[in-house]
Amino acid sequence: MISKKYIFAFKGIAVGFVLTYLSYKIATSNVLELLKTVKISNVYALVLSVILVVFNWGFEAKKWQLLLADIKSSSFLESFKAVLSGLSTGLLTPNRLGNFIGRLAYLKKENHNQATVNTLVGNLAQFVITILFGLIGLLILTYFQFKLQNMFLIIGLSILFVGIGLLVYFKTSVINFKPVNKLFSQKTKQSIQQVNDTNLKLKNQVLLLSFLRYSIFCIQYFLLFKTFGLSIVSVYLFALIAVVFLITTLIPSLLFGKLFVRESVAIFIFSMANIDVSLILIVASMLWLINLAIPAIVGSVFWLKQKQYA
Repeated sequence: MISKKYIFAFKGIAVGFVLTYLSYKIATSNVLELLKTVKISNVYALVLSVILVVFNWGFEAKKWQLLLADIKSSSFLESFKAVLSGLSTGLLTPNRLGNFIGRLAYLKKENHNQATVNTLVGNLAQFVITILFGLIGLLILTYFQFKLQNMFLIIGLSILFVGIGLLVYFKTSVINFKPVNKLFSQKTKQSIQQVNDTNLKLKNQVLLLSFLRYSIFCIQYFLLFKTFGLSIVSVYLFALIAVVFLITTLIPSLLFGKLFVRESVAIFIFSMANIDVSLILIVASMLWLINLAIPAIVGSVFWLKQKQYA
């Protein structure tokens, strides 16, 4: 067993690295310079977007609490701390895979495997919601961008995407078919079956929470644009936001919560609506700051103070 002092030392180094990086990013960011070029026209929208951060991670904490209910009874507050701890460690790994490190610190070692499987359900639910609404957003964007008149086709394709996504989520074993399943390892096949066999009520609850969390993401993005007085058709703006989340989710990332990937995708997509690049950078950076950077700092404190289970 690794000595607790080494675990604490590792935590201290990791937390110090996270805090140093975040401080550097904020200090060297050109957002403050860009802010001089725009004017805040709706303070209430800004305040509301910040308040929604609590709901964002609150929904994720509730998901974590529900997913672990069969192996550990934990309070909402403990789940909230675990989620933020996972956020801080996740910033240091590709695609935030390190979320497990911070979260599993709140679980006994014998529960880690089951917690990993249960987490797959939560990740799949969030992924399905992001893909579904991203594809619907892409259809709406196509309608606005290319002036397509056949809304029945868009509605029909949207229903089709929703149906396929829900089928994969509720009947995950459908992806385990020949010859595709030859690409899967035995462990992957077992995980697919375990996710498939997850309690239906739990799947419904997790999917709903994933949808609510996704809605918070979109509303925050929308409010931050409105903070600076952007005038654009709301449906069109939400479609652009959904497509940004879609592409960002599908593109692999390196470290720090898809930093730079997200901003690049945002510039590419929002520029289609002739939104000023400086405004796009400001909004994307502010979203990263309030949704990831600040919660990660708080999570670092929680993770550092958490006693490691044996």
